[in-house]
Amino acid sequence: MEPAVVGARLASSIVSPLIRKLFLNGVPGAELVDRPVRVSRLVSFRGEQRTLSDKEMHRIAEELVARAVQATGQEQLPRHEVRAVTNAVASSLRVMGTLDMDDVQAVHLGHMGLARHLRSMSPTAVPGLSADAVELHAGVLNTACLHIRRMA
Repeated sequence: MEPAVVGARLASSIVSPLIRKLFLNGVPGAELVDRPVRVSRLVSFRGEQRTLSDKEMHRIAEELVARAVQATGQEQLPRHEVRAVTNAVASSLRVMGTLDMDDVQAVHLGHMGLARHLRSMSPTAVPGLSADAVELHAGVLNTACLHIRRMA
């Protein structure tokens, strides 16, 4: 299934609350600020203000993938591949905590560019996955980045 189809079938009302958990509350992002803010300072799973554990990050990825599988009818993927896609999505999302770019740069990339950048920064996320699993990973990550971009 095409990655764009995954995004079209995942409702904003499902994805937005999950993506919101990846970010700290009350940290300037889309609000007006004097200068750009590093993306790595906005995430809730790194640094001194860490509020999201690795286990919770994995649960978010698991929910995103499960919803995408359900929405796209990709139930034919074997369970081990769905688990592998979940791990790949979690790994790709974790990269946000190491990004050396600010929120303005992330917005200028666009959601597809941001997703490509996260995939390139996590090269070990998808090797060994089937073509369908790689497409599912790309679709989930593209959709996540669409919502991330709105919050950055």
